[in-house]
Amino acid sequence: MNTYNKSQGQQDFTEQKRQHFKQDFRTRENYNKEQADKFKDEWIKKVLNDDAIKFADDFGKYLTDAKKDEQLTTSQIRNFFGEMRRIQLKGFKNEATAFLLLKPKLAYMAARVNKERINTFRKVMDFAHGAVGDSEERFKNYCDLLEAILAYHKAHGGK
Repeated sequence: MNTYNKSQGQQDFTEQKRQHFKQDFRTRENYNKEQADKFKDEWIKKVLNDDAIKFADDFGKYLTDAKKDEQLTTSQIRNFFGEMRRIQLKGFKNEATAFLLLKPKLAYMAARVNKERINTFRKVMDFAHGAVGDSEERFKNYCDLLEAILAYHKAHGGK
């Protein structure tokens, strides 16, 4: 834990707090950039293709390839998937606000756990979320990609 030295003056104390916050923020951005950078928003904007399915397979495997306490659990993905499916069933246009709230809900889930795998999952889903916009077709592609990731996660031994 970082301690603050007030004897250096109030300005130095404020700067120490600011530096501590920046360091704390950096640790929350704990994700695998190489994995996240493999995502292509064209899969959401246009159509899922063989590359998207290959990505889902590799990403599902990545989410399970970790020490037991680092793995993303199937229930963590299914909680997110369940909310997305509820939006799909009620209609994307009717549930636009709920769709927008998926992003902060996932951020909360990732912050509670703060493990690399879930943060990388969050980053990929954030990229995909941004590609959806207000298009129902793009939302369908988003749902299909998430469903593929979930299926491959389970196929690769996700618990």
